[in-house]
Amino acid sequence: MKKINPQIKNEFTLKMQDEIDAIEMIADMFFREVTDEDGNTTTKYTPYLEKIGQVNAIVRYFLEGIEFEDGEDVYDAVMDDKNIEPLVMKFMIPYGDKITSPTREQKIMGQIMDKVYDIVEFRKANILAQVQNEANSVLTYKILELIETEQEKTLKEIEANENLNAWIDEQRKQQEELNKVVTPEMQKNFIENFNANDIVKAVYSQISEGDIHKKNQEIVELSRQNREKDNKIIELQTAFAKEQQKESVKNVLADDKKDNADKPKTTRKRTTKSAKTDESKE
Repeated sequence: MKKINPQIKNEFTLKMQDEIDAIEMIADMFFREVTDEDGNTTTKYTPYLEKIGQVNAIVRYFLEGIEFEDGEDVYDAVMDDKNIEPLVMKFMIPYGDKITSPTREQKIMGQIMDKVYDIVEFRKANILAQVQNEANSVLTYKILELIETEQEKTLKEIEANENLNAWIDEQRKQQEELNKVVTPEMQKNFIENFNANDIVKAVYSQISEGDIHKKNQEIVELSRQNREKDNKIIELQTAFAKEQQKESVKNVLADDKKDNADKPKTTRKRTTKSAKTDESKE
């Protein structure tokens, strides 16, 4: 840091643009862009950086005769300097104190901070609205996806019911055919000369040679295919539920990781017993 007669700008050297730039600089300190491990960027609310923004704005726009090197920490350099720090503090208004007769510098800073707080509230409202819109979009997509899945399931159930009705109808026709096959003569012969094997062979021979048997096989195969489709739908729904659960766990772990990263780490000294003590216990 280089100092060339540092002093506060007067009413002639302090421009309106200086005040505008100071407002923007301080307001920007309330928000920071944060990128997580997956490369996703979010906006973080950082009101604890307010004082740093105030000091930087005062030094840059309300004082003159000070130059800083590239990369130099303005806040630390200023607050550690016995000549510049008092100039900065003339603008600061102590929290909680009511000042009946504020100085020129305190009036300037008070007007600056009123506008800063308005900008901060406006940005916070926009961020909340954006987050809400994104959440609603995701929720809408998930609902539509679930509805589509349920519609597919309903169509499959309707198709299965239609196939079942067709199968029942075929069974009725088959029963009618059986009634035709088992004639009164066969019934009389059955009573007089009962032979179960002969009856079964005769009935099976008649059925296997007709179209009804083939259609019955086709219906059985179609029912099997429908069961496979239903099982596939159940598998997709189960996989979707598992992915939702993994996402929830991932978010919780990510929040815990951030919280733990903000906490100071403590180390615990591990105490061990001497070999002699262990031997005595044995």
